[in-house]
Amino acid sequence: MRHLKITINCLAIVGMLAMLPSAMKAQDVHFSQFYNSPLSLNPAMTGLFLQDYRVAANYRNQWSSVTTPYETMSASVDFSTLKGILYDDFVGVGLMVLNDKAGDLNLRNTQVQLSASYSKALNGDGNHYMTAGVQIGGVQRAFNSAELRFDSQYDGTKIDQGINSGEVIDRPNFYYADVSAGLAWFYVPDERSSFYFGLGMAHLNRPNVSFYSNYNDRLHTKFTLHGGIEFPINSSLSLVPRAVIIAQGPYVETNVGGLVRFAVHPDYGVDYRETAFYIGAMFRVGDAFIPMFRLEFKDVSFTASYDANISNLESASGGNGGFEISAILKQFLTDSPAQRGPIGCPTF
Repeated sequence: MRHLKITINCLAIVGMLAMLPSAMKAQDVHFSQFYNSPLSLNPAMTGLFLQDYRVAANYRNQWSSVTTPYETMSASVDFSTLKGILYDDFVGVGLMVLNDKAGDLNLRNTQVQLSASYSKALNGDGNHYMTAGVQIGGVQRAFNSAELRFDSQYDGTKIDQGINSGEVIDRPNFYYADVSAGLAWFYVPDERSSFYFGLGMAHLNRPNVSFYSNYNDRLHTKFTLHGGIEFPINSSLSLVPRAVIIAQGPYVETNVGGLVRFAVHPDYGVDYRETAFYIGAMFRVGDAFIPMFRLEFKDVSFTASYDANISNLESASGGNGGFEISAILKQFLTDSPAQRGPIGCPTF
């Protein structure tokens, strides 16, 4: 119990230091299943799918073995439209809502983001595209200041909340606008092969995220490089390697790995995309090993993953990290291929 109290006190101190202007370094929340939250990965991903609309939901629970769990939830809907009207080009529009809650202070990040993209055909076959996307939204940041404790409130034996701390945090709840953009390229030579690459650029306006009105703490612009391929091994198996690199200010995160796809109906044609399951893993360099399992059944897919912590925090976390689940629904609004247009999209 004594060790538990020491750990809690240390975490509280770290939490308070994180609130100080000299120590604050804001970073974005994200999912280990990057491609299952497409609108938070890159605005150019808006509308990049074969069907007419896509609904995605994500949930992540992290560090429950160390402190109050960090919880991240998102939901999005996007549409791929004007297919067959703009010749081989098409347009994507989408909406994403994200909420993140962290630690004992209930530090919250709530976002509502609107995105749009335009995909320009690079040939006349409907399988080779360059896409540009933009995203504009509003963000709320807040925390429960009543839970803060300072050393100036120590009365010699305990922390007394009745003692004035002398700290003035005058923006415990504020809002800001956020602007992002991105590019993507993809090529789908046939139904079982695809190649893609993307660059996302978030927080282009570098909003001030300080909880102090007299302090300017600009959020670093975030750059996300991502790419992957799918290629068949035989009639039932495909490999889906992928990589994501994120750079935000002084911080760089590298994720590499992939999945093996098992087609339950390996025949070419409609059946190929109806039922399949995937197994594989991602490796977040220096931080976590992330096994994944994915099931696709007709219009719906479900993915589960778990972050096994391998960083220096392992002694406190016991190797535990974050559990994450996602669900995606993709459907056509019409059964007519002529109305949909001859569009092919990669496997993300």
